Amino acid sequence: MTFPILASAFVLAAAALLALRSAAFASRSVVKVRSNRRRPANTKTRG
Repeated sequence: MTFPILASAFVLAAAALLALRSAAFASRSVVKVRSNRRRPANTKTRG
């Protein structure tokens, strides 16, 4: 009875890791886009 529980826990852990990886990648891409958009605005205000 313990094997199915361990297997399901392992599958849930793997799914959580994949979700965290995809979320981290998405947040990094969004941060890059925001920083690229902010840089010209900062240079314009400074200049």
